[in-house]
Amino acid sequence: MHHKFVQKLKSFNALPYAIMFIMALILGQIAPYNSDEIQNFSLRAFYWAAILIVSYMAWNIIEKFFAPKLSWHYFFVGSLCNFLMTLPLFGFILLLNLLFFNLHNTWLGLFYFWLQLAITCQSIYILIYVIISQVIKTGVDNEENCPPETTPHFLENIGGKLLYIKSEDHYLRIQTTAHSKLILYKISDAIKQLDESDIEGKLVHRSHWVAKSAIESHVKNGRKNLLKLTNGDQLPISATYLKTLRSEGYI
Repeated sequence: MHHKFVQKLKSFNALPYAIMFIMALILGQIAPYNSDEIQNFSLRAFYWAAILIVSYMAWNIIEKFFAPKLSWHYFFVGSLCNFLMTLPLFGFILLLNLLFFNLHNTWLGLFYFWLQLAITCQSIYILIYVIISQVIKTGVDNEENCPPETTPHFLENIGGKLLYIKSEDHYLRIQTTAHSKLILYKISDAIKQLDESDIEGKLVHRSHWVAKSAIESHVKNGRKNLLKLTNGDQLPISATYLKTLRSEGYI
């Protein structure tokens, strides 16, 4: 039982309650809807905090019940939940008003009060929906407009233009136009990153990957096929990759 309590405590999201606490302080300060009749600021803030918390809890219960059952656009689902939420909220506010203000209304007065509450809640809902939708849309647009990360991680802080990489036991030899560097890295991981980058190249051997821009010519040494690179190095071409390199214009 203690373990379950701890798990629930860890999963508790305090942010909505923190926001409601701040809103209650603000509403307690500006005292809308004649709540300034509550002279004590602490009681006035408590009055608004109670309304906000009940609204939030009622909304959550209703939304969890209706959202999975309805296939409408979420705006309309939320609007329905918001409308239904005003019913228990209406009863709770009446109770608070009776305790704090000792108010007694006619049936017509109660109806107008509920109508005002429903319109206010729907207006707040529409405003929040529009703001959140715009924030989400802006975030999606920014993600779409941001250029993808094209530099492989293993090439970070390595100067020069990449010519080729080759596997040396558990290490990876990186040859650029600036220098040669040996790092502890798997060639399979490096190739996966290169495939996702804008650096064009191919495997020419199971342990050699070459950038297309680094290839100068294809040479033969007896029965061996070799690539001559722009820096003068020569790398072997495996028969497995020869046909692909020819068909894609590497050699």
